[in-house]
Amino acid sequence: MTEADRVRLLVIILWMTAAHSFFTGVMLFLQPAAVLRWTGFAPVGEAFFPAQGGVFHVLMSVLYAAAALRRTVWRLAAAFIIFVKASAALFLIAYYVFASPVWLILLSGVADGMIAVILAFFHGEGRRTYASG
Repeated sequence: MTEADRVRLLVIILWMTAAHSFFTGVMLFLQPAAVLRWTGFAPVGEAFFPAQGGVFHVLMSVLYAAAALRRTVWRLAAAFIIFVKASAALFLIAYYVFASPVWLILLSGVADGMIAVILAFFHGEGRRTYASG
């Protein structure tokens, strides 16, 4: 795979991550009752903390999109993005195991973990390319 192919694939993954985070954030903020029931969650009595989490997801989606648009943003933010995704994966999987076995929590944890691994691979590949070239 060429450097240009790797960059294109990284950009696609970052855009997909941005879209997923944005959608998740909007759903956390709006908390539609039908979606909550379908995913196995009970309606939330006090909406502040889920809404706050929704705003965080939307803000992170802006960072993912900026990293997709500008390689310099990716180079500066890659370690933080990977840390956020890995931390989210650990939190979600632990929450599923120890607090609430809702299928969407486990699916989200696994997805965030996979994204963290993929982005770590691209980050490592970019560092090797930079070091060798």
